[in-house]
Amino acid sequence: MQVNSFQILGIRVDAVQRNDVLEILDSWKKNPPEKCQLISSTNANNVMCSLEIPLMKTATNNSGLSLPDGVPFLWLGRMKGFPLKGRCGIQEIMMDLFEQRNYRHFFFGNTPEVLFKLKKRLSTLCPKLQICGVYSPPFGAFSKEETAKHIGIINQGKPDFVWVSLGCPRQEMWIEENRAEIKALAAGGAGAVFNFLAGETSRAPEWVQYFGLEWIYRLMIDPKKLWRRYLVRYPKFVILFLLSLLPFGRSR
Repeated sequence: MQVNSFQILGIRVDAVQRNDVLEILDSWKKNPPEKCQLISSTNANNVMCSLEIPLMKTATNNSGLSLPDGVPFLWLGRMKGFPLKGRCGIQEIMMDLFEQRNYRHFFFGNTPEVLFKLKKRLSTLCPKLQICGVYSPPFGAFSKEETAKHIGIINQGKPDFVWVSLGCPRQEMWIEENRAEIKALAAGGAGAVFNFLAGETSRAPEWVQYFGLEWIYRLMIDPKKLWRRYLVRYPKFVILFLLSLLPFGRSR
């Protein structure tokens, strides 16, 4: 299907909704792409990381899908004329796939404890879900030999989708650097979604999400980890975005 996109500070965001994404992913199953495709859950943090790190920008702009993640991005899409009514982040797409499709899934990253709880909880929530493997690599940078080992373990599971929880922007850059070797239709940076789905971390109530205030809820839960994202990157994003709307900033 034809995918329309819009730009936010030079970063591509696809004007898609959940049904659109499922249709696109089904088409990839019928006609597999030459390389594993990155599914980017594109939000303000990802955009700011993309502006700071060239590889992250390349990963996002070259991704197979750049999801409009979060209510503010839905608002921005509507401002640009696209009917984006509902949330379309990585968690929503993962759950749609788990519940509505019969694909094979591999979970890579995070801790052994979270992966254990994730697998157990998803087996209850989605009895038909095919989990073909989980793997928690050691923390820290991976050597080439370690990366080759990790990819070998993933490929042994013969997944359709690989969900990676290494933290943003590391997970997206890891996928971009290794997608030629990953034998799957697509890989997505899932980050804290593993913790949400495992029941380790609670998600904001729906009314909080509706008003675009989920960032406050998450900051209150884990200020030590998230203060830089929400108190430095988000305000900077808002300022840069507003400047880009001015006549002298539209060329950015």
